Amino acid sequence: MGAFNTVIAEVQCPVCNKWCRLEVQYKYGDTWQHHYDVGSVITWGGNDIGRPKMKKVIVEGIGGPCPNCHTDNIEFDVLVENDRLREVCPIGSRRKEHYPEGFLILEE
Repeated sequence: MGAFNTVIAEVQCPVCNKWCRLEVQYKYGDTWQHHYDVGSVITWGGNDIGRPKMKKVIVEGIGGPCPNCHTDNIEFDVLVENDRLREVCPIGSRRKEHYPEGFLILEE
């Protein structure tokens, strides 16, 4: 997978529907094994993927395993607003469509 960053989030597992704390890997910002929490501002100025200072971006992420049902490789959308990690939303075990660059700018 190469270099990536992680965000820790409280999410509802799409398989067992239980809430848990998961680490989600994604590639946006300075991708160099940075560890963040929801609400953190991401770092730029190194191994950059994406564009800084965008108003709203959805980034593909993958996480798990769920500590309850042990499902791994759960797909997530990571919402980035003005370089701040705002939300992590579970998609499920298979994403229906991938963004060509792994992220989609919704608002510049």
